[in-house]
Amino acid sequence: MSGTTITVVPGRNMAAEMVEQPDRVRAAFGGVQARTEALAPLLGSARQVILLGRGSSRSASTYAAEAFRSIAGLPAAVVSPAHLAWSTSGALHGALVVAVSQSGESTEILAASRAALERGADLVVVTNSENSALGGLVDDARRLLFHAGREVAVPATKSFTTSLACLLGLAAAGQPELLREAATAVPDLMAAVLEDETTRIDVSAASDFVCAGEGYAEAVGEEGAIKLRETLSRPVASFETSEFLHGSVNSVTAGTAVLLTASDDVGVHLCEEAAREAARRGARTVTINAAPSTGADQHVRLPATPSHWAPFLAVLPLQRAAHDAAIARGLDPDTPAGLSKVTRIETAGDS
Repeated sequence: MSGTTITVVPGRNMAAEMVEQPDRVRAAFGGVQARTEALAPLLGSARQVILLGRGSSRSASTYAAEAFRSIAGLPAAVVSPAHLAWSTSGALHGALVVAVSQSGESTEILAASRAALERGADLVVVTNSENSALGGLVDDARRLLFHAGREVAVPATKSFTTSLACLLGLAAAGQPELLREAATAVPDLMAAVLEDETTRIDVSAASDFVCAGEGYAEAVGEEGAIKLRETLSRPVASFETSEFLHGSVNSVTAGTAVLLTASDDVGVHLCEEAAREAARRGARTVTINAAPSTGADQHVRLPATPSHWAPFLAVLPLQRAAHDAAIARGLDPDTPAGLSKVTRIETAGDS
């Protein structure tokens, strides 16, 4: 009797999970809409918002900080979980701390969240795991679930975009119509981008990479860099586009792929300028935004949307670029060497 041969298809899980995103994001919006009545008073009483996240959850937190500032009108910042967990001073009365973690088991995020509660903060947990240790720190009304389902590939795709939906819902908890419009339109727009083959980007020949974005798109630049780092096991830099223009553009060469995203007119202008400067130095330039054209080597034109919707769309070509570049190099983007879905960092009190 012959044995069964199992064929492993590199990148199969990541590819499938990318395609799931529109439906998963729709579910995430539905989940947060059901909690807006309970969440709105938290925003009303907050004086500031502190966001905690690592990896793709940190990229999502960058997006959320912009949403809290622009939509909710609250000061908001992404803070190092290590600093919050291990420092010993500073009351947080009046602060809303939002802890974002796909697994809900990151020791660093757990320690920071516990410290925030001890210092008087309100805590909201955004996670893909309802029964996680992090989820157990709060009651059901303060626990927002990604509704991403099980994510097998190590690089986060659907868990990233579903976390954006949760965080947008939290920032817009006091504005149900704004949230309703996003919940209705964004999943269909994502599906259209995924179905459009002109949004594919080939960066397989590049030796170095830079990702950049401004405003809401800064989070997309961060996340695109993470995806390329994870799937290719290469260093990849990410910048605010304006910061990239402030000297760092001079570091690119003919082997560099520069991937520039934008969510509004200011970002588009900066994309155009950054693409020109990078091209002058020989780099391959790619822009991703809703403008008709930008003068880049490749322009991925997205549907025109409100700026807070743009990251849901702009990240999709970058996810696929990371997947496709890994396959072209003979790598399996599902299981990058040395990486895990859960990161555990010892706290100061651990031995």
